[in-house]
Amino acid sequence: MIRNNLYDVFYIGIDNIGSRIQACGLLRNGQDGELRRECLHNSICLLLKFDSMQTLFKQLNGFIYPIHSSNANLEKEIKYALHYAVQYSTNARLKSVAFVFMKHLYALVQSIQSSDCLRLCNVANNEIIIRFQYSLNTDVASSRLKLASILYSGGNLHAAVRVSADVGRRCHNRVKAVCACRRIEGDDNIPVFANMISGNSDDGFIEPPFALCVRFHWKEAYCCPNILLFEMNRNITEEEVAQRSYFEKLWMGCAEVDARPFLHYLQYLTYGGLGERDKQIRALGVFDSYMNDIVKKIYLYHRETALNLLGHSNEMEADYERTLSYYTMSLRVFNPNNAANWHVRKVLRLLRA
Repeated sequence: MIRNNLYDVFYIGIDNIGSRIQACGLLRNGQDGELRRECLHNSICLLLKFDSMQTLFKQLNGFIYPIHSSNANLEKEIKYALHYAVQYSTNARLKSVAFVFMKHLYALVQSIQSSDCLRLCNVANNEIIIRFQYSLNTDVASSRLKLASILYSGGNLHAAVRVSADVGRRCHNRVKAVCACRRIEGDDNIPVFANMISGNSDDGFIEPPFALCVRFHWKEAYCCPNILLFEMNRNITEEEVAQRSYFEKLWMGCAEVDARPFLHYLQYLTYGGLGERDKQIRALGVFDSYMNDIVKKIYLYHRETALNLLGHSNEMEADYERTLSYYTMSLRVFNPNNAANWHVRKVLRLLRA
């Protein structure tokens, strides 16, 4: 395949790879053939990495849901899973996958323990934060955002700002969101990954340019902003729960949000808590611009939740008309099983008062 300039790839029928590559014109004759071949190679590598992260996240969904929906001890089950992952890590073929799985489970354990500390009115101690650092590189943003959320919830606002700023530097415009709950048409096409490479001026990415959605299990309730508790209880009636598909049942009992909107929301909260009003207003402006940029809509898997966070930011500004417009927009994106139904009722009461 390399000797013939990868033209055999055109004839791969699986997942319509050939037609996808032809559509984006990544292989053509001419002086730039070598460059295009390298671009194709790197694009396929990113696609495979994206697919593996998505698959792993789906496996985590399937692991957590049975525990979440029963009276099983989550921490105990996670320890069993870690034990089996360690056993798999001795298998050379499964070693890398086992290590990644362990990092995600380890991050969940640290977050649950931090939640317990905060529930008991204890600030998350330094030992937990130090141990949390082991799993920060699960992706570009999600674990770091969880740490920032823990710091915010524990009242350590200055540290939360520093972690959020670090995430902001890492989340450049070539970082791609990864979600195991939902699909966006075209999010796994070769041109998407080719564009990620074309915007990278370095020889390669320092770390895989992917950001998983940020998820909070109900046992992590004390680690997240209060508004996300509504996302864990997004249905108003039991009929709404019955309408959920099998895959929606795997995650709708948790709070799930895309990394970048959650970053902007956290920055708005932390700057407000520190009394830095100018920076808080600037953070809200950036959040608003991001959500109203039509180009970025394809990158949002949980757009209704992001709109709920933006609506709540405006609610804290006492701009109730604007707040209601965002919650209404959220309901147009996804309804039922949307926490915006709770928020709209509250805002309407405020407007009538």
